[in-house]
Amino acid sequence: MFGSHLGDDGLVGKLLMIEDIDPENIDGCRPLATQMDAAESWIMLVERGNCGFVDKVRNMQASGAAAVLVGDPWYDLPITMYASGDTSDVHIPSSFIARREYNGLRDAALSAIDEGPLKIKLVRNEYYELPFLDVLFITILSPMLMMAFIYVLYRLRLRQHRLRDLAPADVVNSLPIKTFYHAKYRDGEPAECAICLDDFDDEDELRILPCKHQYHVKCIDRWLTTRKKFCPICKQNVCPPLETSPLLSPRLHSIV
Repeated sequence: MFGSHLGDDGLVGKLLMIEDIDPENIDGCRPLATQMDAAESWIMLVERGNCGFVDKVRNMQASGAAAVLVGDPWYDLPITMYASGDTSDVHIPSSFIARREYNGLRDAALSAIDEGPLKIKLVRNEYYELPFLDVLFITILSPMLMMAFIYVLYRLRLRQHRLRDLAPADVVNSLPIKTFYHAKYRDGEPAECAICLDDFDDEDELRILPCKHQYHVKCIDRWLTTRKKFCPICKQNVCPPLETSPLLSPRLHSIV
């Protein structure tokens, strides 16, 4: 669409088929020989082809038309009218109509020929009024938004997988703690923390895992909640199983 945009109230005018006043100029590729009365708000119906859309609109504007409808006599596909050059000199609204609408307007105009020119109202269709830069912006932005959405989804799934590898804080806090004393140390028991590699000192608090391995509370708690939910030495899971297997369940006896 070239020229001014239609207002909220649209534009009411008299439809005029160009062949009625200039049969040799059905495509509107040159101005009309007879100037139209601009006060009548003529809406000129011209045929697509033989020259550019903006040339048709300029010619009809120069001839006194209030608006231009460019109809396609061959196809029912909508087309966006555009021009590569400057169109700031075009001041009247214009629009493209496909074959069905084009033929429908022609038939309506011919049916009302005895009653005078057919009055029609052009209304704004906001879907087709997106400026070229807006369309270009949406075309470029849409893939970027899709990529951002996929990336966020990937990060969320990665975080979910990572959380499944960590031990919940309540599970870790439920594991038993003992206080270490050298006087109670037995040969064969670990004397150092396998995580920080520091020797156990008197009154150090040690967390005891289900596998019986012992670590400094602060070391193993951080490990289980931020690294892995497995014992660093034997890799045993510290979390209780969430599912029960029929092979491990107590056998139920039924009475027949």
